[in-house]
Amino acid sequence: MKKTFPLLYLFATAPSFADSSFIGVDYLHSDIETSNEAANIPMAAFRLGTSIYKQIAIEGQYLLSNNTDNIYNVEFDLENNKAIFLLLQSYAVNGFSLDVSLGYASSNMSVSGPENTFNGSDEYNGFAWGISLYQEIPSFKNARIKLGYQSLYNDSNLSITGISLGFNYHF
Repeated sequence: MKKTFPLLYLFATAPSFADSSFIGVDYLHSDIETSNEAANIPMAAFRLGTSIYKQIAIEGQYLLSNNTDNIYNVEFDLENNKAIFLLLQSYAVNGFSLDVSLGYASSNMSVSGPENTFNGSDEYNGFAWGISLYQEIPSFKNARIKLGYQSLYNDSNLSITGISLGFNYHF
């Protein structure tokens, strides 16, 4: 019984470690690079996160796109993209803050083109990272504007990256 008490205490007080939760929406200008050629697909990112301990948070992200781009008449479409990140956040200084995100992303890419090219869908999973700069909005205490860079997948044949501009609301 004595060994379970500290565990019960930890779980019972876990919500007290959370400073805040947030929701966010971003415009992401993605870049799919393969064989020194790049396709650009605009996407919307929906984010939900919560602080777990002081300046550390967890964030879930879902990316949505209804656009395609092509390289040499082969169309690329990113769909059903999800990611989870551990955010290492800085304290705000003069309204600015910075965070580094480390995590895991899953991206589905559909490729379609002429008969003699690859047509189909493939899934890319792996390490993802990013860095974001935030600016507090003076007239809205809990709102922030975000400018960020993300690498959702990277290997010797394919790179999926993006620059995002967004909005966060903390509650």
